[in-house]
Amino acid sequence: MRKFIFYVFLISLLIVSCSQDKKGYDALEKGLIGILEKKDEGYILQQLEKSAEQKNEDVFALAYVYLGTQGEEFYNKFLKKSNGYAEYYKAMFLKETNGMEDEIINLLESSAKQGNNKAYYMLGSIYESKFEFSKAQEYLKKGKDAGEIYSVYSYNYNKNLSDVYSRIEELNKKLKDDTINQMEKKELGTLIVEKVSNYEEGYNILKDFLSENYPPALYAKAKILELEDKEEEAIQIYNEIFMKNKYYLAGFELASKLVKTSKNYELAMKVLEDTNSDEPVISGYKGFVYENMKQYKKAEENYLKAVEKNDIGIMIYLGSLYENLGETKKAKDIYTKAYHLGSVDAGYKLSYLLEELEENKIKDSKNNKKDNAKKDSKDDVKKSKEAKKILENLVKNGDDYSMVDLSLYYPQGDPNIRILNLKAAAKLNKTAFYNLGVFYYEKKNKEKAKFYLKVAKENGYDIGTVFERYIRN
Repeated sequence: MRKFIFYVFLISLLIVSCSQDKKGYDALEKGLIGILEKKDEGYILQQLEKSAEQKNEDVFALAYVYLGTQGEEFYNKFLKKSNGYAEYYKAMFLKETNGMEDEIINLLESSAKQGNNKAYYMLGSIYESKFEFSKAQEYLKKGKDAGEIYSVYSYNYNKNLSDVYSRIEELNKKLKDDTINQMEKKELGTLIVEKVSNYEEGYNILKDFLSENYPPALYAKAKILELEDKEEEAIQIYNEIFMKNKYYLAGFELASKLVKTSKNYELAMKVLEDTNSDEPVISGYKGFVYENMKQYKKAEENYLKAVEKNDIGIMIYLGSLYENLGETKKAKDIYTKAYHLGSVDAGYKLSYLLEELEENKIKDSKNNKKDNAKKDSKDDVKKSKEAKKILENLVKNGDDYSMVDLSLYYPQGDPNIRILNLKAAAKLNKTAFYNLGVFYYEKKNKEKAKFYLKVAKENGYDIGTVFERYIRN
């Protein structure tokens, strides 16, 4: 029996799932239940293959989790028969097993041509890892134009650093041709460490400069030590290059550790100030520290410095600050900007805010009408059309949390609730297990209701005292 891996977060960004067609979900569910019950492998594969034969695209996500690095035979059966999904997951399988890069690229290109837009993002990522940013942008632009949200994010992120990336490409070519001089080599390694955050590659280039205590070289070494669980050695290096050089990335590391370990915001801020850096990573983190110190004006000022340099991640923090301060319009505007730049997190935040605004609008309307009618079950269904549209887009892009959230926009018993939560359950989303339990509970299907509620509980979901009693009876 192949080992079934429950760590869905390891593959969440690789999963593609955008079909709203209801074909193949009965077989997918049987396969899912079979996996969770550890049934015979032959039975499970039969159900997965049946679902795939019925053109269900979500089953490939489940197969990828279940089969792991042993799934090549399964994918081969559906090449040219699955709108590019078999090609996509075979490419992922080959990446996991150190397959030939040319074959991986060919599979992803075939996948993209068949309509699987997520393949463009993966192609872009491959070329980014090779520091071929021009080629990466070509693929990411195709993904962006097709509405693939991770491509949108990466394309916009890379665009902001186009001059830096052009320089990296130029210097990297010299490195490969062995025509690079020492100053250029130092510049290349520094850019890779500071702008690309590829510490291993940066260290390989900069290790010749360790003897002169070059801060980016030492910083890259410290980051690698942390990955090897040698945190004390890493902190010693951060302290050294901060005290001697006020190196901004070392300052960031020390400040973030002060916040995480002791919540010493005052000392963290002193460290950040001592860097004398206006890099977004510093100004953005200053904003976070000031917010925790309840100095909201200074928090906003520093967040804005990072946002002005198009730091998409900091836009989320700024939006949250505005929400907490009750400045709803500002929050909505910044979330909207970040969402259109490809931020999935901003999509969540924006959808929640829009739904809250809609609920308040409905509540105010009812109060004005003095409507004291008995609450209907339909009142529990979320109402915002704008929020629903955002979640539908995130679902199309394969985000399982959005699948769960979108299911709340359908009335009790609606078959879309089952489909959306099965899509998320194929990625082992524990909330989806709970929602399926509730769905079947309302459908009076005691066997499936108890099964999914037990699975949700086993995976750490709090099912509540009512359902605790229910599954025991």
